[in-house]
Amino acid sequence: MCLSDVVALEKGQEKLLFRNVATVKQKGEKLIFSDILGIQNEVNGTIQSIDLLENIIRIETSEVETGE
Repeated sequence: MCLSDVVALEKGQEKLLFRNVATVKQKGEKLIFSDILGIQNEVNGTIQSIDLLENIIRIETSEVETGE
């Protein structure tokens, strides 16, 4: 199973936002990440890069809404 972590660049450092992301969807300016349990988290932002070997999705974000 290939699951990814989502990180955002903040103050020159990568900040971990979400773990075990299984799906990514875009809805307007929002990115919607779902984990293996189906919990969704929304972020206003854009994808900067996706590293499939390291399983890391790097984003530029302005706001995070968690589904917890």
